[in-house]
Amino acid sequence: MKRVILLALILAVVSAGVVFAQEDDDFSSMPKNAITVDLGPTLAGLLFGGTSSTLGGIGKLLGGSGDLEKNFKTSGFGIGAQYERQLMEKMSVAGRFAYMQMGTGLGLAGSAGIEIGISSFSIEGHIRYFFDESMFIDGMLGYANMTAKLSGTIDTSSGSDVGVDFTVPRDYFKLGVKLGWRFDPGDVGGFFFEPAFGWNIGLSSQETIVKKTMNEVAKKTSAATGGLVSTSEVQAISGPTQKLLEAMTWGVDNLVFVGGPRLSLAVGWRF
Repeated sequence: MKRVILLALILAVVSAGVVFAQEDDDFSSMPKNAITVDLGPTLAGLLFGGTSSTLGGIGKLLGGSGDLEKNFKTSGFGIGAQYERQLMEKMSVAGRFAYMQMGTGLGLAGSAGIEIGISSFSIEGHIRYFFDESMFIDGMLGYANMTAKLSGTIDTSSGSDVGVDFTVPRDYFKLGVKLGWRFDPGDVGGFFFEPAFGWNIGLSSQETIVKKTMNEVAKKTSAATGGLVSTSEVQAISGPTQKLLEAMTWGVDNLVFVGGPRLSLAVGWRF
């Protein structure tokens, strides 16, 4: 009986050695580096950028004059780039940089008009586990910044234009998860296509973009009245408006620029 147990142990050790040797051979022969460009943010930016043209076209079909397209313009762009290093056969780490920008221009009565641009960038660290040669799950931690820029002129009730030109930033701690697939058209290595979808969350202890913007508007309004109306008085008056705008724009950072659903359409090269 002891001989049988000893023989079984020897066979188990030899089998395990063969398996690990095969895994080592597989890992040593596979590409360890990958560089990808994510076109998902680009697609989102282009779709937003075409909003004004789409609305203008619908207006013309409905018999409108086309003034909407002239007075309301949208633009958008985005991109993501990533470097990945394979640590083990089924695990890798990556660093990623992403940028997205969307803007609107709104022509108001007379010479007044306002342009609003919102941009965000993020620096992320990723760790991936591959279930097989293509399917993987990806966990992410990172830092993100979203900045809103307002510029133009606003017609006041007194009939004079007030110039608006300020920038309000907000920082976030970012985390997320996504499920994806890596498809090599030929042998492992070289060009590949990588679609993935997931969800990001942005956490911030700073004031919201809307609140910072309202504070700046209050300062501008107080200055335009020569101090007759204080900044705190303007803030008190605009309090309900601020809450409404925060509710209406909740999804700007939580669902679009920093957090929310994410579709990645990446192309890359493994070497």
